[in-house]
Amino acid sequence: MSITVLIAEDDSDMRLVIKKVVEEIEGVEVIGEAGDGLAAIKLIEELAPQVVFVDIDIPGKNGVELAQEIFDINPWIFIVFATAFSEYRSEAFDVYAFDYLVKPFKLNRLRQTMERIKAVAEGKLAGKQVPGLSQNTVGLKKTCLFKINNEFVYLELDGIIFITKEARKTIIYHKEGVFKTNESLSSLEKQLQGYQFFRSHKGFIVNLNMVKKVTRYSRDSFEIAMSHTDKKPLLTWENAKKLGIVTNSKI
Repeated sequence: MSITVLIAEDDSDMRLVIKKVVEEIEGVEVIGEAGDGLAAIKLIEELAPQVVFVDIDIPGKNGVELAQEIFDINPWIFIVFATAFSEYRSEAFDVYAFDYLVKPFKLNRLRQTMERIKAVAEGKLAGKQVPGLSQNTVGLKKTCLFKINNEFVYLELDGIIFITKEARKTIIYHKEGVFKTNESLSSLEKQLQGYQFFRSHKGFIVNLNMVKKVTRYSRDSFEIAMSHTDKKPLLTWENAKKLGIVTNSKI
């Protein structure tokens, strides 16, 4: 399995350092480099990398803003900040950064981050697994009306696996297929309120009845193994606390 990387950094020497270090890891390939935020977004949409290294002080678009836009394109992209500005750490994790490296960082620290990403992507992360979420079918109605491609379509709610954002569209993963809509995640969250759906993460709504298990993903998040799909929605630490599967102590 090849892990693809894009580097969004205006310093060409730093791009070279990051590229050299990450490509020393077997199965990792840098497929694109960008010296400004606008070029980075264009390349991300064209190349669909799995990992993006982002500098905070990148021309054309603030690094945090860039990360927010990356997240809207694909919430599964691993975002790693590599920056000289330590004060943006909180904002970085607010947009679900996988890691935050402060320059000058040790090269081994960069290798460790990339190795951890590779382990997560390959499903080999050795971490503590927490029990599956409680499953309660109370209140789950049979169907709901969704606007799909300018048409209104009834979907069986118990067939919805999860809902997310991809390529600036809202995507409904269902046992009967994948459905795209222009409705926002927030509007669908309101529509499904009171039923067995949970906003696990800024980029995901999950059907709790489809959850199989939850495992540690990054510093502040988990990934959820779901029935009927290999895709794994994300769960933030705060939302994991709401579900009662973790305490305030990090594991």
